[in-house]
Amino acid sequence: MPLDKAQVINAIVTTLQESLDAVERTAQMARDETTGGESKAEGKYDTRSTEASYLARGQAWRIAELRQLFAWFGNLDATAPLTPLTARTGALVELEGEQQERVFLAPVGGTQVVVDGYTIRVISPASPLGSAMAEAEVGDVFEVTTPRGRLDYEVVSIQ
Repeated sequence: MPLDKAQVINAIVTTLQESLDAVERTAQMARDETTGGESKAEGKYDTRSTEASYLARGQAWRIAELRQLFAWFGNLDATAPLTPLTARTGALVELEGEQQERVFLAPVGGTQVVVDGYTIRVISPASPLGSAMAEAEVGDVFEVTTPRGRLDYEVVSIQ
């Protein structure tokens, strides 16, 4: 049964918003830790403030990445058909392999959502699965080499 692509995108955006909120809270705590009085070095080997600054910097990068992804999703028209109909950024792809799998190709991956009981993984075209199925069409078969071995997939549908 085909999923509603707009519903999948809304679920992804909601999950991204929750992630962004959590990362921003963590980043604020890291900034507070970096500048707080308790982070003041008590000796030459005390690195608490340095470690907190590394955490704050990493959180800032993740915030920038999530905001870029929000901007990308804000410009994505879920109702516009993909032309040509291939597995590429912006596509919702259903795969058949050892198990049935659904993936959404976005500039940055790393999350998953559940819509109508189906788990949809958000992956990037640079991921092993994303690069293996690049530009695949419905009916194409491809393989992915993973740490668990080789996995074979067939593209069942693309939206």
